[in-house]
Amino acid sequence: MDQQSRVAQDNLERIKRVGLEPWLEEQREKRLMVEELLVNYNEGRSMSFYCLAATLMPIDLIGEALAEIKTMPVAGSDVKARAKALRLIIQELASKSNIELQSRRKLK
Repeated sequence: MDQQSRVAQDNLERIKRVGLEPWLEEQREKRLMVEELLVNYNEGRSMSFYCLAATLMPIDLIGEALAEIKTMPVAGSDVKARAKALRLIIQELASKSNIELQSRRKLK
């Protein structure tokens, strides 16, 4: 099963478990988190990574990554330093949860 099919299947299963309205609320929260990631931690090269992470990771892990970066001294640094630190945090959390954050685009 390819990555898109797996994400769609996971979403359908989640909707069955929690219901449509709670799932939609989670999606709204994820969108707000992605907006925060893009406004505060995008150095111009991280948009795809953050969108992929938000698609594949549970909302609590994204929130955990945001909370962790805000406690680090790099939080006040330039955007490149913040982006690098946050990407490492997200990668580590994804890895611990057996989530692979690599795009699997088919080459033409």
